[in-house]
Amino acid sequence: MILGDLMAIGGSQQHAYAPGPYPPQPQRVDPGVLAGVTVWRLVIVVCAFTGFGAAVGQADLDSVMPGLSQQASLLTGICYLGLLCYPLVTGGQRHEPRSPWLRGALAVLLILVSVTFMTLMEGDLDETWSLFEHAITPLVVLVDWLAVGRNQAAVKWWHPLTWLAFPAAYLVYFVADDVQLYGDFLDPDSDDFGLTVAGFLLGVVVAGYVLLACALIKTANGANGQRGTTGAPGPYGQQPYGQQPQQPYGQPPYGQPQPPQQLPQQPPAPAAYQGGGAPYGQQYPGSPPYGQQPPPPYYGP
Repeated sequence: MILGDLMAIGGSQQHAYAPGPYPPQPQRVDPGVLAGVTVWRLVIVVCAFTGFGAAVGQADLDSVMPGLSQQASLLTGICYLGLLCYPLVTGGQRHEPRSPWLRGALAVLLILVSVTFMTLMEGDLDETWSLFEHAITPLVVLVDWLAVGRNQAAVKWWHPLTWLAFPAAYLVYFVADDVQLYGDFLDPDSDDFGLTVAGFLLGVVVAGYVLLACALIKTANGANGQRGTTGAPGPYGQQPYGQQPQQPYGQPPYGQPQPPQQLPQQPPAPAAYQGGGAPYGQQYPGSPPYGQQPPPPYYGP
């Protein structure tokens, strides 16, 4: 009996301190989806380098490099080539970084290049380099932001203000190197130069907030389609951004030790047998206490 109690207590201890389930393995992007996004990013790289290469082929490198259109196409090709190789870095778990800052900055930069060239500069798309640099490449990058990528769900309200970085950097280069490329349209010696630059920067900020609004609308529509989940949806069915994986009931968060659990109370053992007429030390009704002699029988007067 004592051996059975010890075995029962040992079994309960083993059950109480049994480790919880292992954390789930990191999810991978669906191979079909990953292949589709990779092909799309490759198309963007080809478009960007095609426009830049056609411009360089028409003139020498020193003549075309000062232009914002050529610099924007070259920068887009390099950045999207990095995004193309990003799944190799993550082992297929993610197809792009968590932050959408780079994609948003490239999108507003190419919008600036395309709109300025087609409107203020009255450019045309007859040449191959112009068609790719001012129409095709800006369009595919915009589609990538609106429909293909997923990390724009994590866009911040202040991102459009920082997307001024690329246009501002080119402006500093333009003034410091005394680039004579745009004539009176963008002349640092002109009295209207400050107003022109302010208008460009304001347009970039407005375009950035339009992209931000589109990202928020897309995120809201995606969240409404996922019942029972909160927060911005993760990439292609993965865990939503900013959330921890769901834990089993009664289990501590992953990475923390299993807390000790209180052992169940064992029922008290029955009293030992002490002899007498009744079992286990009990007495029959009317019997004297243990160790005393019963009184002599009474026979009456």
